[in-house]
Formats: sequence, structure tokens, C-alpha cells
Amino acid sequence: MKYARIIRILCLAIILSVMVFTVPVAAQTRFITIGPAEGNIGTTITIVGEGFTKSSESTDRYAIIYFSSQEASTLHDIDTKVTAYKIVDSLVYLDLQGEFTTTVEVPTKLDDGADTEDVTVGTYYIYVCYYNLTSPPTIATKIRSAAEFTVTGGEITLDFTEDPVATEVEITGVDFVSNASLTVFYDDEEINIQSGDDDTDSNGEFVSSILIPESTAGDHTVKVTVSGSEAEAVFTVEPEIILSPTSGEAATTVSVSGTGFGRRSDLVIYFNGAGLKTLTTDSAGSFGANFDVPELDVGIYDVEAEDDDNNLDTSKFTITVPPPPTPSEPTPSEPATPDSTKTQINVETPGGAIGGTIAFSGSGFDEGDIIVKYDGEEVYTTTASASGLFVALFPAPVSKAGTHTITVSDGTNSEEFIFTVESQAPPVPLPLLPEMGVEVVWPLTFDWKEVIDASQPVTYTLQVATSDDFAAASVILEKAELTASQYALTQVEEAKLSGQETPYYWRIRATDGASNESDWTGAGQFQVPQPFSLPSWAIYTLLGLGGLVLFAVGYYLGRRTAYY
Repeated sequence: MKYARIIRILCLAIILSVMVFTVPVAAQTRFITIGPAEGNIGTTITIVGEGFTKSSESTDRYAIIYFSSQEASTLHDIDTKVTAYKIVDSLVYLDLQGEFTTTVEVPTKLDDGADTEDVTVGTYYIYVCYYNLTSPPTIATKIRSAAEFTVTGGEITLDFTEDPVATEVEITGVDFVSNASLTVFYDDEEINIQSGDDDTDSNGEFVSSILIPESTAGDHTVKVTVSGSEAEAVFTVEPEIILSPTSGEAATTVSVSGTGFGRRSDLVIYFNGAGLKTLTTDSAGSFGANFDVPELDVGIYDVEAEDDDNNLDTSKFTITVPPPPTPSEPTPSEPATPDSTKTQINVETPGGAIGGTIAFSGSGFDEGDIIVKYDGEEVYTTTASASGLFVALFPAPVSKAGTHTITVSDGTNSEEFIFTVESQAPPVPLPLLPEMGVEVVWPLTFDWKEVIDASQPVTYTLQVATSDDFAAASVILEKAELTASQYALTQVEEAKLSGQETPYYWRIRATDGASNESDWTGAGQFQVPQPFSLPSWAIYTLLGLGGLVLFAVGYYLGRRTAYY
């Protein structure tokens, strides 16, 4: 008997505990199904309803359909619980079986209720109420059925937005449907993904690369579609010409090809400013032609192609051997004398960016090896001809902005000139992740948009601090000379951040190959996840259960003591 009483008490305690978590659910005989269940703004949704009040031979029944950002149930009313909505279908006929089928479009704005909102990416709700064709018509505002719809979207960015045809462009996408395949279009024509992701990840993000196809100069649309959502970006094609070969003696036949010019446009090829050939581009703005190098002195010359739409590109051709001299005989009054030579440097590029071409030619040097030094360090060698001529072309080495001395020597003769490295600071990086004010998810990765600068390579410095002014004492992490545009914290670094209730701040800056530094980004704020803890209601519930158990045990022990 006493054991039965104890069991009854324990059962009562369990029932009371379960009731804490029990929520009454209203029975719903009416229901709707929708398809698709997700899509972007403008998506057409098919809604099928069953179990509604039936029309009869004498009376027609109707429903009205709402699209809202506010969650509600069949226990709630429109205009009471739901105040931000759009009426997407106002007269839906309920047939003799109480069924209906209709289509609606995802709106851009919720502006039929007391509150107005723009439709953005996220979760939305479709509600059905009855609509009575009385005089005047009335709406029974109680919600009769509901369904959930996810508005998807997306945004893409290109790492290069203006370059020639055949440029490899990296597309970064965010805010798309997760784990879905993607398709890339260029001017509405599907193109292949060269590398990277074919699908979005669990966060709806991807990074994919494409090659810009043959196309005319100007703006073109790059579009990505994912599960009905699409996003666009603009890529500007720039004209480009390619020479083959790029050096040789006078009269050499050179092939020149060009892309990214005007469609079926007249075009002129110039050598050192003089027109050599006129032709017409094809429908994609491309062309191909040959020309013979004019009889000019040794040196570096511009080869230009310009169409009648003023699209222009320039390349360089180096004449390495001068045209043969015209024979001449000395006169009796002026006997022939040996030539007196003097070394001379002709500088084509007195300044530029790191990695850019340093171009110059020389004359009057001894035949044989020519050694070129940059600030005393050997960087290039070439050969002077029997006539003492040479041409030098090499990339500017990594060095600080400012002036640098270039020394040219044949072992006997030596010349110097100054090359000036550009001092333009690189652009400020664009922070991507973590977003402002969010609670991060471990493992934590900082991400920012890659900086494009004339002086490569670009590196980055990342700082994390407990103060938004990044005072020295508040900086808890600094990583310099990062070569990638993201950084994942190590476990040791994560341990420095975890468990703290204070917000953290992060910023980055870029440094180019010439040691020019950008400004710091603004301070991005984020929170770190706190150690697990039960909410107060759960703690109180557990305490209540513990108390009931202790009461039951005490009661049992007391009864047993009294019995004995």
C-alpha cells in the first residue's frame, strides 16, 4: 500500500513537470500546400487548399490570401497578431468540395497592413482567411490555415570588374539557398565554371571562377542563378592586342591579334605613331592581322590598335638590330678616321609599379655581357651586339616606394639612372566576415575582399582588440604579412577569446609590394559564444523536480519510521 502511494506521488510529479512544456495545439482540419516552398522576390507560388467551407449550388464561398513576415497560427487574427502583410489574392473561389488552387507572386513590399516592410531574404508566412461577398464584402480575419515560405536571395561580387577577354574572374556569392547547384551566365548565355564551387555551401555561399568569353568592348552582365534566385554583376571588357613575336630586327613579320574592340568596327594598326594597316573587327570585336616592322633604329616602340569607337590598346615591340648602314666613301680632303664611341642609356620607363616592366636600351658598350644592378644587387643580364647596342626588359623587383639606382656595366664602361617606384597607397580592404555585431561560430575565420594593386604582392595585417580604438594594451592578436584575404584562428588563438563577455573588435589594412600601406578599416564588432548554461526556467523546473523527489523520499522514510 505504501509503495503504491509513493508511485502515485512520483507519477504526479512527472505529470506536473511535463505540463510545464505542454502547449495546447488547436486542431486544424483545413490545410494548404504550397510549391515551391522557397524562392526569391517575384517567384510564382502555387497554393492548393483542402477542407475549407464548401460552396453550394446556391451560395459561393471565397477566401483571401495574405503574405506576411509575422508568424501566427489559427488561434490568431489578421490585423491583430499580423499587422505587416500583403494581400496577394483577394478572391479565391472555394469549390463544392471546399478546395481551391491558385497562384500568387512573392511581393516586394508588405504595405497592406498597419505596418509596412520591404520583403528581404528570410522566413515568411502565407495565411488564408474567409472572404464574404456580402454587401459590403467582409473579411473574417481569423486565420484558417497557414504555410511557411522562405524568401531566398543572393549577392555576387567579382574580384576583377574590368579587364580583357580571357581574364579569369573569381565570383564570390553569399546569401543564396544552402547546398544547391549554381549556374553562371554571361550576357544570358550559360558559361562553364573553370574552377571552384559548383554548389553553394551550408551557409549559402560559394567561390567560383570563370573565363571571360570573347566579347565586345564595354559592359557585360555576369549572372548567377541558384534554385530560382539570381544575382548579377557588371564586367567591363577592355581592348587588348597581343604581338608575336615581340622583338626582332627591322622587316620582321609580326602577327597581331586583338579582342574586346567594337563590333564590326573599322580599326587601324599603328607602329611608332604611323598607320600600317586598316581592317574590320568581327561581330565579337576581335581581329587578326600581320605587318612588317618598319626600318627604324634599335629601340622599344609602341604598337597601337584603335577602332572608330575610340577603343585603344598599346603593346611594345623591340627592334634589336638596326637597319644596315648606307656605304660611304671618305673624300680625299677628309680621310676616314676610326669611330669614337660613347656609352649612352635611353630610358623608356623612368618609374612605375613593383612587377612592372623596366625598359631601356643602350649604345656604345663593348660587345658581350651587360650586367644590370638594382640598388647594387644584380637583377638582369643581356648581351651587347658588335655595334655596342642592347635592349633590357625586366620586372621591377620588390622594393620600397621612392628612388632606386640602376647601374648598367659591360665590365669596362658603366652608366647609371634613377628608377622611381610608385608611392600610391593600396585600397582599403573590404571586411566580409564576421559581420557586424554577430555572435561568431567556432572555428572563427576572418574574411575580407582581396585588394588589387599595381605593386604586387599585396599582404595584409589583421588586428583583434577589446577596444574599438585599438590602443596597444587592448590588442590581443596581430597577424602581419598575411598573403591570403582570410585568416582562420588557431586553437590557441581561439582560447584567448573564448569565455569573455566583452565584445571584440577587428580591423585590417593592406600593404603593397612597394611597402605602401592603406588606411585601417573601421572597427568591426563581434561576440564570442559563451560557455553552455541552462536558462533560468529550466533551472527552476529542475529545482522543482528535485524538491518533489526529496519530498517523496522524505515522506517514504517518515512513514517507514512511524510504521516501525
